[in-house]
Amino acid sequence: MMRVRTARIKTALFVLILTLLQMFPIFPVKADDEELWSYYDYGDGVIAVTLTDKTVETAEVPEKIDGKTVTMIEVDCFNGCENLKSVKIPESVTVIEDYSFYHCKNLESITIPKNVKNIGFQAFCGCFKLEEVTIPASVNEIEAFAFEGCNSMKAFHVAKENQYYKDEDGVLFDIEGKTLIVYPSAKEGTSYTVPDGCTRVDDYAFMGCTHLESINIDNITELGEDAFYYCTSLKNIRVPDTITKFEGSVFGNCSSLESIQMPAKLESIGSGCFYSCFMLKEIEIPETVTAIFDNAFFNCASLKTIHLTKNVTEIGNYALGYCYTDGTEDGDPIRLPDFVVDAEDNTVAFAYCVTNEIKCTGGVTQGTVFIYIIVGVIALAIIATVALIIVQKRIQKRYELN
Repeated sequence: MMRVRTARIKTALFVLILTLLQMFPIFPVKADDEELWSYYDYGDGVIAVTLTDKTVETAEVPEKIDGKTVTMIEVDCFNGCENLKSVKIPESVTVIEDYSFYHCKNLESITIPKNVKNIGFQAFCGCFKLEEVTIPASVNEIEAFAFEGCNSMKAFHVAKENQYYKDEDGVLFDIEGKTLIVYPSAKEGTSYTVPDGCTRVDDYAFMGCTHLESINIDNITELGEDAFYYCTSLKNIRVPDTITKFEGSVFGNCSSLESIQMPAKLESIGSGCFYSCFMLKEIEIPETVTAIFDNAFFNCASLKTIHLTKNVTEIGNYALGYCYTDGTEDGDPIRLPDFVVDAEDNTVAFAYCVTNEIKCTGGVTQGTVFIYIIVGVIALAIIATVALIIVQKRIQKRYELN
């Protein structure tokens, strides 16, 4: 009986150990076997590989598979490999496709081979632990959002021989230095000045730079869409007069933004431009602004008043005077209780307030006053004329009676 019980205990312990080993492997799984890969032959020598086991911690992409040379990391190849920490890519690869390493949240390092020409859309998006990337001389295209959400990124390094890109102090620029493409989210320092010669801040360039408190962009003439989105520590900024449009959520979710000097020639304020700028208490809209698009100032809970001129001819849905019930994005849209629009009557801004039941301090315009004066003068003239006719008729009647 004791032997049976002992055997059962040993069996139970063995099963428990096997279970624990499966849950917490002592040695990382390594993807270096052709059986762990599938591929697609696109013709013309283009062979794209995809990893079939998404649980690996390290991976080595084969240089050849079924005797064919691998030239492409396929779309979604490592997408969702949350355990992946490192990967080795052969120098035969020339393209890293869209979403190739999407949300590989534990990927700590990667070497981009010297023959890679294209880094695809959101190729390394969500690689939270990736701190540095070296762009080889061969790369001629880095597509949008390639390094979005790389919250630990401290620096980009570009080979000096590259003819399309360069880095300045870890910041990624085009080769001429005219366009700032990506600012590393975790780069040290709380302030940054765009260098002389740079005239454009690209779309999403500073997106998610949560530690930057001030950014000097005095030299730029173009400001890309969502350029400063989710810069949660940004407190103030001056936008030069060369900028005429705010496209998209340029300052969306800049939750610490207290003040902004608007460009004097600004024409439009994009959708969600100041979305959830909780600390923004006042803002001066230039007279040149003609359009304020959907959600432009949505959830700006501290903004109590805004002045709009008659030049504003378009105001989008929830553009002004709305927030969430609980101050977060989980609530329902409601009107800000103390929000006031200062606008003239008979204007688009005044009509927006009437439609949305928002308080408006609209006064009588000079044009309206002029009309009232003209109407008043005409009315007085008519009254005087009628009175004169009546008096004349009465006098004439008296003479006839006499």
